Amino acid sequence: MKKEKITIDELLTKIPNKYELAIVSGKIAKREFAKGKQKSEIMDEVFKDIMEDDVEIIRETNERN
Repeated sequence: MKKEKITIDELLTKIPNKYELAIVSGKIAKREFAKGKQKSEIMDEVFKDIMEDDVEIIRETNERN
């Protein structure tokens, strides 16, 4: 039986900070949404990409801090 939905707990294993997870997901989804895809399809694809490590997260550092 194929598992259809990815849970938040599974996503948090890849990106432990829930706020960063929301930002990363939103940025990826925004680009896909502009292409005219359905929101539910986009989020399923975004979460799948995160779980399969198809997303590279680059953390920027502030030089003053």
